[in-house]
Amino acid sequence: MVKYGLDYDKLVLNFYSEQLAQEQIEKLLESQEKWAWVGYAIIPLLILIRSSLVALCLSVGVFFYEMECKIPFKDFFRIALVGEFVLVLVGYFKLGYFYFIKTDYTLQDLQQYYPLSYINFLDLEKIQPWLVYPLQTINLFEISYFFVLVYGLWKLLKNKFSKSFEIVAVSYGGGLLIWLGLVMFLTLNMT
Repeated sequence: MVKYGLDYDKLVLNFYSEQLAQEQIEKLLESQEKWAWVGYAIIPLLILIRSSLVALCLSVGVFFYEMECKIPFKDFFRIALVGEFVLVLVGYFKLGYFYFIKTDYTLQDLQQYYPLSYINFLDLEKIQPWLVYPLQTINLFEISYFFVLVYGLWKLLKNKFSKSFEIVAVSYGGGLLIWLGLVMFLTLNMT
């Protein structure tokens, strides 16, 4: 969405103009356009995988907290899928920010910016690369996603809100910490 709302080709051209010849840049842009359908095909798959993993975390959390409760996996999946709509807003906020507020930007600005995130208050040049993703994860959208999960679980279980909060904090929070650890580990090994 951000790619088509903003002049992405111009950004790529400016970013690579000193490193590559004009023909190479044009080939890169053509290649990106040719294979763009792969990105469109992968997005629903990634949403499906993420929602399934979050639903799995929630179901494991409920299993350990409410052992007598037999709730089908599809109900947990539905809660996780509803939460994904919060994360869709990230793209709209990013588009609005670069379209209306920061109209002079580079490709690097576009790639590193995460709306309403803690990392926006820090100097990215002084941050180690392996810390960028965890600091981007500290944002209002992730907090909203968390509370959508809590609310969905509260409605599903019909228990105390604090109990649902605790289940989501332990199950989804634990899964998120494992994911962040994996990303940090991979980033350290790739740099």
